[in-house]
Amino acid sequence: MSTLLVLGYPTEEKAKEAYQEVLNLGNDFIVNLQSVAVVARRDNDKFDVVTPGQPIGNSTVWGLFWGMLFGLIFLIPFWGAAIGAGLGALTGFFVKRGVDEDFQDRVRNLLTQKDEAAVFMVVSSMTEDKFAEAMRPFGGDILQTSLSIKDEEELKCELGKC
Repeated sequence: MSTLLVLGYPTEEKAKEAYQEVLNLGNDFIVNLQSVAVVARRDNDKFDVVTPGQPIGNSTVWGLFWGMLFGLIFLIPFWGAAIGAGLGALTGFFVKRGVDEDFQDRVRNLLTQKDEAAVFMVVSSMTEDKFAEAMRPFGGDILQTSLSIKDEEELKCELGKC
């Protein structure tokens, strides 16, 4: 089972610092990262993916996953295979797996002001107490939802990777 975690911060700078700590925790095997990205709100009410450095999970599947998820939550235009009929199927996939309207609203509420940002990550496992302790100095708000192994496999198939 994988977990989608969203860590919300009042500034893009703080989110990037938290992102770096998440990468460090991955290197220390405290969290098993599948993919991680940072999204920031701009003054024109637009959202940008501003992941510093080389993101984990930089494959096509994760690119489509983030593109679809961010498009669904923030109405960010995204590229590629998720256009047309596939868009409805992928949207349905996310809604059925816990990324429903309530979760989307809660994520959007984390990013209501200019320069607010969030670290999005998909993790397969973590040592929760060590993760929480390491992230405590960064503050922020946390949201999470889970994807079962079956859900992950279905997502890969929806994205054309089965």
